[in-house]
Amino acid sequence: MYILALNATGRPKGTTTVLVEQALAGAASRGARTEMVLLAEHDIRFCTGCLTCYQNLEARIAPCSQDDDVRGLLEKVAQADGIVLASPLHSGFVTGLMTTFLERATWTLCRPTGTLMEFRGCPVPRLTDKARASVSIVNAGGVPPHLRQFCDTATPWLREMALMLFNGEFVGDMYAAAVFDQPLSEEEATRTFLLRRLRQEQMEEAHALGVKLAQAVQRGVRPYDPSMLLGGE
Repeated sequence: MYILALNATGRPKGTTTVLVEQALAGAASRGARTEMVLLAEHDIRFCTGCLTCYQNLEARIAPCSQDDDVRGLLEKVAQADGIVLASPLHSGFVTGLMTTFLERATWTLCRPTGTLMEFRGCPVPRLTDKARASVSIVNAGGVPPHLRQFCDTATPWLREMALMLFNGEFVGDMYAAAVFDQPLSEEEATRTFLLRRLRQEQMEEAHALGVKLAQAVQRGVRPYDPSMLLGGE
């Protein structure tokens, strides 16, 4: 069992990375071989919209006109049994790095041959050799748990992308909110990102998420079905 984490932070030693490490430790406690990829350490270029990938309906991983590190990262995805998508929240969404990577993955890991309701040409997975489980970790700099709905537009998007790209089930998510022991002063509130520290409960939640991911892989997950995007079971 191989669990791969794709970490889109720009701060490789920051709190997002700590949470990912905890999640991977949880997966490892259930026998998984784990790896974390820091996307910032790789050459990931913007999609140019050339449609090279879109037009190839045969390849397991479609070709791309960009000669960078994305192909190698997609090969790791193909090998994985479970995947962690992790990112800080910037303006309530994932980093541009995560967006760029998943945009590049859309038609390289999917074919435009599916049907959703009556609409044809929808993406369906190319990686049909096995179903993969996935989870997400999003890390809020200063927004508390009760305001998640105003900060986290990322998790639903990551879920939809994971279902299609990885051909499997999305089995859990974590919103790592800012929690302080006492109300912040007006001055402190302007420095929330700098004052925030991870709490033990958050470390334990990330560890438990990794355990859940590994257990889902061991139990077996269903391959992608378009009804999953509509909340179907």
